[in-house]
Amino acid sequence: MTQHKDIQNPDGYNDNDYTKWEVALFDENTPKEQLEEIVMTLAHLPSKRAQDLLGKFKKSDRADEVEWLEPAMEEGKFHYISANNETEERDMIALKLYFKKEEEIVDLMGKCQTYEIRIQQYNIELNALTELQKEKISEAEKEDIKYSIIALNDITKMEQGNLEEANADIKMTEKINKKIKESITTERYKNLESWDVKDFHFDGEEL
Repeated sequence: MTQHKDIQNPDGYNDNDYTKWEVALFDENTPKEQLEEIVMTLAHLPSKRAQDLLGKFKKSDRADEVEWLEPAMEEGKFHYISANNETEERDMIALKLYFKKEEEIVDLMGKCQTYEIRIQQYNIELNALTELQKEKISEAEKEDIKYSIIALNDITKMEQGNLEEANADIKMTEKINKKIKESITTERYKNLESWDVKDFHFDGEEL
C-alpha cells in the first residue's frame, strides 16, 4: 500500500497539479501504484477541489483498484472540515447550530400539519353537530349537543392558538438561523450540508 502522508498545505499546489492528477486518475494506462499515490495525496489535501476530484474518481471504472478509497475519502473529508483556528472552530459550532435549528423548523412544520388536521376534524364534527340540532331529537340530546359544541369550540380555539404559536416560532427561528448562517465566514463551510458534519463532534458537545 502507498505510504501514508502528512496533511498537505493546499497553498503548495496549483491548477496544474490538479489538472495533472485528474488526467492521470482517468487515464486507463495509469499504473495502479500511481493511482494510489494520487488518491493518498488528495485525501491529505484539505481543499474543495481535492474533495471534488476524489468524489469524481469514486464514480469511475478504476475506483475499485484503490481498495482503501472509502476510508481515504472519509479521512480527506475530516481534514477538509476540521477547524484549524478559533475562527473556524466558532464557525463550525455555528454551522452545527444552524443545522440543529433547521431540524427544529422541520419538527415545528410537522406540528403545524397536526394542528391543521385536528382543526379540520373539529370543524367537520361541529358542522355535523350543528346539522343534527336541526333534526327532531329529544331535549336531552339537544342539551348534549349544546355542551359538545361548546367543548369543541374551546378545543378548536386552543388548537388554533397552538398553530399560530408554532407558525410564529417557525418565522422567528428562520430569522435567527439566517443570521447564524450569515455569521459564518469560513469559506469552505458555507456550502456544507448537514450530513457532511453529522459525525464531526467537539469534546464536550452533546450528542
